[in-house]
Amino acid sequence: MGSETFGVAPLAAGFRSGSDDPVRALDRCLAAAEKGREDKAILWRAASARAEAEAARARFHAGKPRSALDGVPVVVKDCMDVRGLPTTNGTKFLLEPAASDAPLVARLRAAGAVIFAKANMHEFGIQPTGVNPWHGTPVNPWDPGRIPGGSSSGSAVAVASGIAPVALGSDAGGSIRVPAAINGLVGLKPSFGAVPQEGIAGLTLDLDHSGPLAWTVEDATQVFEVIAARAVDRSATLGTVGLLDDFFENGEPEPMQRVRDAVRAVFGEAPSVKTPLCAWATAVEFVIVGTDAQTTCAPHLRDHAREIAPDTRMILRLGAGLPRSDREKADKVRAGMRRELDALLGKYEVLVGPAIGCYAPALNPAARISGELDTAKIARLAAVTFVTNLTGHPCCVVPCVRDGLPMGMQIIGRHGDEDRVLAAARRVESAYGPRKPPRWHG
Repeated sequence: MGSETFGVAPLAAGFRSGSDDPVRALDRCLAAAEKGREDKAILWRAASARAEAEAARARFHAGKPRSALDGVPVVVKDCMDVRGLPTTNGTKFLLEPAASDAPLVARLRAAGAVIFAKANMHEFGIQPTGVNPWHGTPVNPWDPGRIPGGSSSGSAVAVASGIAPVALGSDAGGSIRVPAAINGLVGLKPSFGAVPQEGIAGLTLDLDHSGPLAWTVEDATQVFEVIAARAVDRSATLGTVGLLDDFFENGEPEPMQRVRDAVRAVFGEAPSVKTPLCAWATAVEFVIVGTDAQTTCAPHLRDHAREIAPDTRMILRLGAGLPRSDREKADKVRAGMRRELDALLGKYEVLVGPAIGCYAPALNPAARISGELDTAKIARLAAVTFVTNLTGHPCCVVPCVRDGLPMGMQIIGRHGDEDRVLAAARRVESAYGPRKPPRWHG
């Protein structure tokens, strides 16, 4: 099954016409998960999935589907509570089953979606590489010798390799958008607060967001509408577009040129804009993550130090040594970054630039065993995605190349204006669209 016939829309059409049904769709996903077992994308499978699929099939037979997602199998990142399954948050020791669903998972169930599995992730969601020594590192379906991207690595690989039609990820510094770009998917980080974060093991106190990883912008839109409990205006029109010129500055030349070419092809000669304060995003993100993790993750370091990967331990210990004055400075720069983007978005409806600064880097074999703390690699991957975690603006990544390794364009909009962000993403998608990777399990 190629990517052109995979995802939410073709499933929903098949369910409506009777040519397909939710039980058969679930069986295909489970078969793909079994075929791709050694790719380490999936951690846990939900025993309740078959009953949910059977109930969805009955609703279609009765002509009473609940939503466009009714009967659609969904994978959920393993920092999100799914009743009856562990929420490991990428660790080897958090194995207690959750007593209830996180609110965004409950919203998906209420819409009829079939929660069939939980996906692997970087430990504590603390890095964008997606490497996990405890559960195995998900295999990049475009090139097994490269990282899968993270921290929502399993969610992205599950969709990109044909195991799941759509998945949920979380994002405190690019953890939806980095693996979306690396795996050739659409990844939406909504406005801060648009999606409830309760029942999700957060990395920070106010940088975490949750959203979909999907084949198409429409699939991502439908998931967002359910988990945010609001409709998206698909008739929204797009006017002015600004090009985030300095987002390209520290990236590798070839992928950056390909993004520039895509911007020109889709939006014409968009005016260049500068964001000098956003150049501090990596430093500000490191300080805020380091200090916030003392609340969110440090208790685990105290109780389970030997069961935490060396790279994660190092980040947590470095964060513990940061003085209050560093955090105060970071907060001031963060506020300035927000004002900087707000001012630009007062002039332009969306801002566009690269999703990441490089193609997927090579996977260090030693990292599979002990993790890896490579701050230069982190910055190349996530310097430009850190920005909208710090400012809270909505941001969508969409594929923007037709051949070779995937590369994504990042689209940033005004607070609460997912409508125009998604409208811009649809324009990019109309020119490029999804591509099926060589490694495929569907």
